[in-house]
Amino acid sequence: MKYKLSYLLATLAAAALCVCFLLAGKNDAVWEQQHLTALPKEECLHGEEVYCTHLPVLSINTEGQEIPGAELDDARLITVRLQVFDQAEKNNHLTDAPAMELQANIRYRGNSSRSFSKHSYLVKTVGEDGLDQDYPLLGMPEGEDWALYGPFLDKTLIRNYLCMNVAGQIMGYAPRVRFCELWLDGEYQGLYVLMERVSQGEERINITPYEDGDPFTGYIIRLDRGDEEQNNLTSFSEYAMKLRPDTLLNQYAINVEYPPKAKLTPELKQYIEEDLSQIEKAVYSYDYDDDQYGYSNLLDISSFVDYFIINEFFQNYDAGVYSTYLYKDLRGRLAIGPVWDFNNACDNYMETAYDGTDFGMFENYMYFMLIKDEDFTEQVIARYRELRQGVLSEESLLQSVDDIISFLGDAVERNYQVWGYSFDASQLSSRERLDPADRNPSSYEEAVEHLKSFLKARGQWLDRNIENLRQYSHESKVKSYNP
Repeated sequence: MKYKLSYLLATLAAAALCVCFLLAGKNDAVWEQQHLTALPKEECLHGEEVYCTHLPVLSINTEGQEIPGAELDDARLITVRLQVFDQAEKNNHLTDAPAMELQANIRYRGNSSRSFSKHSYLVKTVGEDGLDQDYPLLGMPEGEDWALYGPFLDKTLIRNYLCMNVAGQIMGYAPRVRFCELWLDGEYQGLYVLMERVSQGEERINITPYEDGDPFTGYIIRLDRGDEEQNNLTSFSEYAMKLRPDTLLNQYAINVEYPPKAKLTPELKQYIEEDLSQIEKAVYSYDYDDDQYGYSNLLDISSFVDYFIINEFFQNYDAGVYSTYLYKDLRGRLAIGPVWDFNNACDNYMETAYDGTDFGMFENYMYFMLIKDEDFTEQVIARYRELRQGVLSEESLLQSVDDIISFLGDAVERNYQVWGYSFDASQLSSRERLDPADRNPSSYEEAVEHLKSFLKARGQWLDRNIENLRQYSHESKVKSYNP
């Protein structure tokens, strides 16, 4: 296949680039990326009429069941058979013996993306007894909670994969991602990204597991549009955000993601509410920058710095309002992360165009107070300058885009044999396209060029303007109500 030589050369070049950054001390994070570690595949001798791919393949058999979840309030799951084809040194075919065959519970997932023709799925792997069962899918650590994301609005197909891997290198962990191709009830569905969902675990968010009966716990929480009453929190920020009706911040809810609902007693929920509220009060108070009473002893500040930079760089302004995770070990500090959902990043919001200029993260949860502190702002500026010499450099980002696309090879063409009509905005519903219509790319090449242009423009603008974040820490600008 034509892509093999270019893929191999691109892989070697990217690996050499990563080594250069490591040797230069610019980026000491180690993060496994599928497009860099996947082995070149042996040449197949069959004809082109046989389905053949260098990517892993997932095949779902619903046995005639209708998949639930088309509506946001429909949380039902159905049990399906899932086959995994994932040979390390050979291409994958549906006629191969599957590397793994198991049961899974699935439904549609997403918010606005549920209206897309190309669906994404929540996948929970289960044993033959129907109970949750961990499996190591596509070379990722064992887990039972997965998202099968189908890029549709993102015509490059790579935003989530690219940004998650960048974040993993910066923060040390982001949900792992693997490209694959999906078949559903014998019908080819195109290119997908299998993603770890945010969860507790030694190789994910490594906080101490909850012990039954313990009155205290480490926890993971999520800012989003709300969940069941059982795990919704009422913390101090609910009161504080009512004072800012002009922002999106008063629209989010806070949910407990860990401990799981089955273990979340009223006492535990109250403990988490009180613990989080004490932290929020320190952030929101006039003493926010006080050495004794302020936030510096309560937050994992480096996580807030990195999370700010990642989402600001890619202009992913849902972060800090929706799809935002925070966690705290029992005797630890509150950290923000991991990152989640870059489908709209890099100027891909349906109704809002971002040209790579301006700031936005400073308005979001906790950051509207943190950015008032000169020390926090200076840490952001210094860390940004450091990352621009490594993983966030223009050279590194553009090389990653090229390497990822080279790795995908003819899988892109196969995907658009099914979804190619999406390059014609007139064939899409208003919920499936960018607004205005001329923002929608008319070809894959145009979509990739737009992403590259954004990455270059964004980095160059921030290089010139990152120090202007200091305006939000200026006494006369933002501290007029301080005592």
